[in-house]
Amino acid sequence: MATRTIADVQQYLRYARPNLLFVHIGEPDYAGHSVGWMSFVYGWAVRRADGAVASVIRSADQAFGAGNYTLVVTADHGGHGRDHGSRDARDMTIPWIVWGRGVQEGAISGEVKTMDTAATVLWLLGTPAPASWTGHAVAGAFTHAAQLAADSAIAASGWKAAGSR
Repeated sequence: MATRTIADVQQYLRYARPNLLFVHIGEPDYAGHSVGWMSFVYGWAVRRADGAVASVIRSADQAFGAGNYTLVVTADHGGHGRDHGSRDARDMTIPWIVWGRGVQEGAISGEVKTMDTAATVLWLLGTPAPASWTGHAVAGAFTHAAQLAADSAIAASGWKAAGSR
């Protein structure tokens, strides 16, 4: 439940300053599978998740200072009815929002896939994605300065970058 997850995030950020923090808010997924995507209950769960994201942002602002971190908000999958996993666009379409330090204003051009999230996070941390991955860093969502910093960190690490778009 988001109430427990967010309380844990708030407690953790009081004492730690991680380079990466993954937070999973499961209410929308649970509601989609239990009652159905786009149902009233699903809408309630999405509103609850939205409030939880706002709480994470407040905690990150206190821990790092407003705007001194990068936030990626996404979902692991879409859905229709009470299922997913097909090639139906409702199953394949997810939100992918990036905000904060080094992010360009405006919409991302081109398609962003679920597997691009991990590659983007590694790229931001200065680590290339393994060449075997199908995901690519969504570098175009970031300012030129942020792109140079991430690419320079990868080059300085001695790793051969898998490429980004």
